[in-house]
Amino acid sequence: MPSNTRSSKATAASDVVLLTDADVRSIKRTTKKDPKQKPARKENNPPPVNTGEIIEISSDEEEPAPRNPVAATAKLQARIQQLEKENARIKKENDEIKKQQIAAADLEDQITCEVCSAKLWSPFILNCGHTFCQQDLENWFSTALKQHLNVYPHYNVNVPPANVYGIFQKLPLPPYSCPKCREKVCSRPIQNFAVKGLVRAVAGQTGETSPKKTIDATKVWSRFFPAQ
Repeated sequence: MPSNTRSSKATAASDVVLLTDADVRSIKRTTKKDPKQKPARKENNPPPVNTGEIIEISSDEEEPAPRNPVAATAKLQARIQQLEKENARIKKENDEIKKQQIAAADLEDQITCEVCSAKLWSPFILNCGHTFCQQDLENWFSTALKQHLNVYPHYNVNVPPANVYGIFQKLPLPPYSCPKCREKVCSRPIQNFAVKGLVRAVAGQTGETSPKKTIDATKVWSRFFPAQ
């Protein structure tokens, strides 16, 4: 018996393995979790199956009573008629405003000089019926007179042209004309008092003041037209 006991102890001692520090570190490295390893996929749970059961939710509040469709329709029609009347009123006001704008534009054209586009503070009308500013007509006639003197240097406005007997100066008059229609102007322009008053009336509504300069029509046109 003693011999068997010693042999079993020797066998047990021979089964024990001694590990060094290097072996322990190697075992730890092999058992460490790899960070690149993908996690296991989660199984997708199937969506809940609709069993077709209806769940009723009870409420203590009572449902509102349905509206009267006849009364609602009548109210809607009344509102539509009111809007149509309002639209008609606005359209009428817009038409009146457009008419006033057109009338104002036409009036502005009547009191504006077609040469300088300024108000006709000193309007003069020609024998053709067109009206222009005094200053514009003076400049227009001065150009014609200058060209005429280049051709007839001895022309003198104070000497009347030749009559049927040929005893007066036989030089022709400068070719004065209307700046717009080019019709020949043979007589002195006449001051247009109707347009002059209209210009001052319109200017008074807008707060404009008319120039205080007085015009002597006799002196204005005496250097262009002979005395009549």
